[in-house]
Amino acid sequence: MTTQPAVLETERYVAALHAGDYTGHDMAHLERVRRLAMHLAEGGDVDRLVLTLAALLHDVEDEKLGREAGLVARHLDTLALDPNRRAHVLTIIGETSFSKHRSPSTLESAIMQDADRLDAIGAIGIARTFQFAGSRGTALYDPNDATSAVAHFDDKLLRLADGMHTERARQIARERHAFMVSFLDRFEAEWTGQDI
Repeated sequence: MTTQPAVLETERYVAALHAGDYTGHDMAHLERVRRLAMHLAEGGDVDRLVLTLAALLHDVEDEKLGREAGLVARHLDTLALDPNRRAHVLTIIGETSFSKHRSPSTLESAIMQDADRLDAIGAIGIARTFQFAGSRGTALYDPNDATSAVAHFDDKLLRLADGMHTERARQIARERHAFMVSFLDRFEAEWTGQDI
């Protein structure tokens, strides 16, 4: 199977699987991550097919979404990929999640981590945080609740910029991080009434 049909088949697969997703892990997220990954990969010696497939498939088995294990491997088996490429896609996906605390073992994996984490910060990251919280019935903000949507910024989002692997990602992350800090300052001012 050539590169283009493998990508098209994967696009169809994830579009159907993520249809109706309102947690911030929808097809738009996958497309943004793919676009970011391709931007970060420019000029680098990377396998773009592997990176594209990983970007499209990285949330298929995300524990937060409650899907069974093995879905990605079964999909890859339908693409007749070279075994090394198949294994590489699975490795990248296994190393992408922030919660698993895994270091990237290849440049493609480093790029994928950066791309996924860039989509978790900045304006889109803020919107996705509140979308996910709303989908789970999580409180918007409670200073005594470490599980509130706003608490997620301290738990994870404000730590992401410092962990970027590529220089391009670090540059993008600096601006997105600054925007989140500004947003949180404004949020606090409005929440407490300091702005009136």
